[in-house]
This record gives sequence, structure tokens and C-alpha cells, in this order.
Amino acid sequence: MTLLFACVFVLLHASAIFFLPAHAMQVSYAFLLAAPLIAAAAALRRGLRGGWRAGRGWLLMALGMASWALGMAASLRQDLFLDNANAAPGDSTLLFVLYGVPIVLAISAPYVEGESPLVRTIDAMLALALGYLFYVHVFSVVTLHGAGSREQAEYMVRMLDAENLFVLLASAIRFSASDRRHEFQFYRAVVTFAGLYTVTTAYYNHFVALGDHPDFGSLRDPLVDVPFLAFALTAWRESARTPRRPSPALVRMVRSGSPLLMALALLALSIVVLQERFYVGVAGVVVAVLGYGTRNTLTQVQHIKNEEGLRRQSDELATMAHTDSLTGLPNRRALDEALERAWYRPGVIRDRITLLMIDIDYFKQLNDTYGHPAGDACLKKIAEALQQVLGRPGDMLGRYGGEEFAVVMTGAPLQAGLVVAERLRQTVEALAIENSGSPHGVVTISVGVSSSMAGLRPLDLLVAQADSALYQAKRNGRNRMAAIDD
Repeated sequence: MTLLFACVFVLLHASAIFFLPAHAMQVSYAFLLAAPLIAAAAALRRGLRGGWRAGRGWLLMALGMASWALGMAASLRQDLFLDNANAAPGDSTLLFVLYGVPIVLAISAPYVEGESPLVRTIDAMLALALGYLFYVHVFSVVTLHGAGSREQAEYMVRMLDAENLFVLLASAIRFSASDRRHEFQFYRAVVTFAGLYTVTTAYYNHFVALGDHPDFGSLRDPLVDVPFLAFALTAWRESARTPRRPSPALVRMVRSGSPLLMALALLALSIVVLQERFYVGVAGVVVAVLGYGTRNTLTQVQHIKNEEGLRRQSDELATMAHTDSLTGLPNRRALDEALERAWYRPGVIRDRITLLMIDIDYFKQLNDTYGHPAGDACLKKIAEALQQVLGRPGDMLGRYGGEEFAVVMTGAPLQAGLVVAERLRQTVEALAIENSGSPHGVVTISVGVSSSMAGLRPLDLLVAQADSALYQAKRNGRNRMAAIDD
């Protein structure tokens, strides 16, 4: 749909009224029915193309436009078939009012990924309650035949004005906080329609329908086409324009508060209905308060559930980031962080930290002879065996990299480290894992031990001394340990 088509539509409407004055009412009804149906078709097309998440609002707008078209059809029936010239017949007036209910639902209850179906059910129930209260209120003022006095007709017009202003304000609020492309385009279309519709219908209802031309067929009728054609034009075009970036605080506030719009509309109408049908009005207030409260509680529960899920994922990722995937032991990063925590722990009393650096002897020869799968299996067996030797709560075994392991012993003197190192060496040798590339015929380990009071010197020096002791053990023939103390 193009701007040219919209302009031609309005000009044809005006021309038909001007050149066919005897059939001006019938001609005007044809155009006034076509305009909202064109808008409904454009919204339906956009909704079906956008998918459920981006298209739900458009589909609700299509429903609103269809309701307005039905209202015009009911008005046509009253004028042309029932010869009823009343300014506010009950059926058409109700349908003109009900057009706003699905629009308010679209504005107040946007689609949220992972939202509970119960929340959507509550939204639908609040919308149905709003529609029912409109029905009760309209027919408490007018009858199916229409308004009994000019005051009643004027009251209906003021109610339409109030509804239109509410839709305009609500859509403007949502538009101001639209930071996603599909939301920006949708609320831009809604606020454009609501703004034009509020102005044109206010003028038409007050100064034409209740003024000098109560029946359709005047040259001012094409004004009513404009909001619907503007909406259809905006809905038809999928603009590539990027939305401006509202402040994140505004976006969060509007998104979290938007469900309140439906509850406020229902609450306000319930208070009005209280004067006519007390118990129905009270029921409306209860439904508004409980509905919004229940919806808000369910939403909070969903948020807590999502946060717990994110926290679990974060914990799992943190565990994965600190765990060696082959052996299941803490990795180099975890060992470094444990060392830093022990070394720089605040307090007057300092612990002695003993560090064991462990290297598998002739591991490259094992890989070359038996293959990398055998090397991986060897690493796993040794990791399990080393873990079984360590029993103190302050001991931490991890894979330092490649064929290297490390043990951090908090609160343990050098002598304790030497005892543990010898046990580890004996345990690995006792596994009797075949390694023809080793002079011993089996897999063995070399261990370097260093010890120091925490925080008295740079931590890197402790690591460097343990590493130096390890290479000393290797130079001395492997399958042994060496130590450096401060």
C-alpha cells in the first residue's frame, strides 16, 4: 500500500459524496467500511508474517479494526434498513467502544519469551472483563435503539474521547521505551493511528455527528478515513529504520509497568459502573486488583526461576572454567586462584604454604609408543591415584598442564610436603603402568617441593622454587623428589 493509494482513496470518497449527493450516505458507508477493513488486512498481513512474538500485537490491532468495521456495519443497518436516525444506537456504539479493548491488550501485555500461559490467560480474562463492563455501561446509558436524549449521546461521545485519549497515552508511553525494531515499528503505527483517530473522531463526533450533520454523507466524512489509512500505510511498510536508544532505566520501567495499563482501565471503568450496577462494579474492581496482583506474582516467580537458572548456568560455567576436562581435577586457573587466596589471606596469623610440582617421567615416550589415547588413560589413572593419597582438608590437587600436576598444602611445613611427595611417588610407581620408554619400565613421577610463610615474599618465587626443585629431581635421575625451602 502506498501514500498515493491512500490519497486517491480519500479523494474518491470526497468526490463520490460531492457528485452523488442523492446517494451520499450509501457511498460514504462503503468507504467508511472499507477504510478499517484495509487497516485490518494490513495488520493481519504484518502479524502473520512476523511470527507470534512480533506479530501478536498486529493481530490484536487487526481485531480492533475489525470491531470498528462491525460497528460501522451496525450503524449502516440502523440507518439504511431500520431507518433509525438516532445518534447513538446501542449496537454500533458498543462496537465502536470495544475496538479499543484488543488495542489496550496489545499495548499492556506484550509477548515475553518463556512467559507462563497462565499469565496470558489472565491478560485475556482482564480484557474480557473490560469488554463486559463496557457492554454493561453502554447499555445502562443507551438502548439498542439509541440515546434517549442529547445528554446521553454527548455522554457516549465523551466516553469515546476518554477511551481514545487513554489509548493514545498508553501507546505513546510504550513507543517512548521501544528499543527493539519490531516494537518500534508496531508502537509507531499504533501511536500514529491513536493520535489521528483521537483528533479526527473528537472533531467529527462533537461538531458533525452532534452538530450540523448527524447523518453520514457530508464532505467531512473522509476525515474518518485518514487514521485507518495512515495505520495501514505504516503497517504495510516494513521500515529498515533503526529505533533510537531510550535509556535502559526507562525501558525497564515501562516494560515492567505496562501490564498495569489494562488493570487501570478496568479499575477506572469499574468505578464508573459502580454508580449504575454496584455489585458488577465491585466485581470489576476485585477482578482488576486480583488479576493484576496474580499476574505480577506469576511474573515475579518466573523472574526468580529465570534468575536461578542463570545462576546455575553461571555456577556450571565457573566450575567448567576451573576444572580440567580430562581428569576432572582443578585446572591451572583454579590452582593459581587457590594459591593467591592462601598467600594473600588477610589476618595477623600467616600459614605456611607448601607447594608440590609433579611431572610424569618420560611421558612423551609413552605417547609416542602407545598413542595419545593411552596417554590420556595414564593421566586419568594417575590423577585418581594421587587424589586418594591426599587426605588433609587443606590439600588441593590439580592438573597444572600437560603431564604436570601440582599440590597446594595450606598450613603444612616442608617436612609434611616431603612425606606426601614420597607417598605420591610410591603410589604412582605401584600402579605399574607400562612405559617401555622409561628406564624403569613403568610410569613414574618426579616431585619438586618448596615451602614458605604466606605473604612474606612474592608468590612467584614459591612457584619458581617448586619448579626448580622439580627440574633438580629430573636431573638427578627422575622417579624421585627434591626440595627447596626458604
